[in-house]
Amino acid sequence: MNLSEESKVLSSWKDIARYMGKGVRTVQRWERHLGLPVRRPNGALHKSAVLLDRSDLDAWLATRFSSRADVKSVAVAKDQPAGSPRTILRERIRLAQELRAANHALTREICESIRLLTQRCDRLSSQTLQAGLEQTPQTLSPPTPNR
Repeated sequence: MNLSEESKVLSSWKDIARYMGKGVRTVQRWERHLGLPVRRPNGALHKSAVLLDRSDLDAWLATRFSSRADVKSVAVAKDQPAGSPRTILRERIRLAQELRAANHALTREICESIRLLTQRCDRLSSQTLQAGLEQTPQTLSPPTPNR
C-alpha cells in the first residue's frame, strides 16, 4: 500500500514508521516509552489495529524533539569562553548580594505593612466595641414584667 500524501490518518505501524522515517519497532517503542499518541479500537488488545492522525503526530514531534539547528546553536554557545572561574564567582557573589539586599528591603516592607494592618484592625475593633457599648444600654434595659 502506498502512503498517499492526501491521507490524513496513518492506519498501520508501517505507515507511521514510513511517515516518520523510522523502523516499525522504533515507532512501537516510542509508543510504549515516549507516549506516541496512537489510537486503538475500544477494548482492543495491545496487538491490534492502530490509527494516528498526522497533525497529532506532528504536534507530538514538535513537543518531544528539538530541531538539529537548535541543538547546534546550544552546542556553539557552550563552546564560547564564558570567562575565568574567578570572574564567574565574583559575578555570582555580586548577584547574591543584590538579591540579599532586595530580600531585606522586601522584608522591611512586609513588616511595615503588617504593622499598619495591625493598627487598622485595632482601630476597627475599638470602634466596633464603642458602637456596641453605645447601643448596649438601650437594648439591655430591664425587662418589664408581663401582667
